[in-house]
Order: sequence, then C-alpha cells, then structure tokens
Amino acid sequence: MLTLAAKLAYLLRRRPGRDGEPPSNQTLSDEIRALPGHKRGGSVGQLSKLRRGDDVNPTMDTICALATVLGAPPPFLLPGWDEFDVLSVIDGNPKARDVVRHLDGLSPADLDALLEHLRERRRQLGLAPNVPAEVINAEPDSGDVNRRHRRRRPLVEAAKYAADSLEGRKTR
Repeated sequence: MLTLAAKLAYLLRRRPGRDGEPPSNQTLSDEIRALPGHKRGGSVGQLSKLRRGDDVNPTMDTICALATVLGAPPPFLLPGWDEFDVLSVIDGNPKARDVVRHLDGLSPADLDALLEHLRERRRQLGLAPNVPAEVINAEPDSGDVNRRHRRRRPLVEAAKYAADSLEGRKTR
C-alpha cells in the first residue's frame, strides 16, 4: 500500500513546472490558498511534512484541496486507494461508475467472461486488449529535490558575518 507521501510525489512528478521539476511547497501552498472557498490548511510547513511523510493524517479539507490542485480524484489520497488510473476513469466518467455498480453480485466466472468480452471489444476497436496497471514509485520526496538551497557560509565567514551584523557594520 502506498503512503500519502508517495502518492503526492507521484502526482507532483506528473506536473513539472517550467524548470522541469515538481512544484515547490510554496507554489502548492499558493495554489491551494487561491482555491475558491479556501478556509485553512495548505501551509508550506504542512505541505513539507506531508511530502516527507511526517504528517500522515491531514484533514479532509486539505485532501480535497490537494486533489483539486493536483488534478487527482480525492479518494486516491486516502489509505487503500492506490490505483490512480482506475480512480481517474471512475471519477471522470459517470458511465464507468454505472458499469462498476453493475459488477456487484456477479460470480468470478461471470466477471472473467465479462473481462474477456471487454478485451475482445478493445481488439475490435483497434485498442490494446490489455490495459496494464500503472506502477507508482513508492518513494516520497520532500519537495526540495534538485532545488537551490540557501547558501551555507563556511564557519569563519559565518562568524565574521555575525560579528559585523551585531556591531552594525554593513554585511555583504
């Protein structure tokens, strides 16, 4: 079962920014706060914790906001719902939901026969008869992968900078 952090990493890799990298936590936070009716949640700190896997229990408001911003069905971000492609089809197509409802109560043999019929119909339409499940990388990211980090000064330079700052001298 995928973690929320892994699901977020997957969704973020699907929508790289202009630099080719997934959006930063600041960008995500800004997009969430711009949603109509946004009340709370989606701070940069919270998003960082979610992406690292340190926060595994966000509110439903946060789940829905993230799903909206990332273009995903909200159930995908809940535990136990790991198949993005299946949820996307069901979420985006009322007829697909109706088909799934009609599967309830069918025997395994009936489901096998129906699946074979669907494969044959896909062949007739020139589509691939089998639709493999999309494999999602289970590795989370922190949102800081390949990003510029704050410059770290060498110890001597940091001490000089601090002394100059304390004495009111202009620093570089």
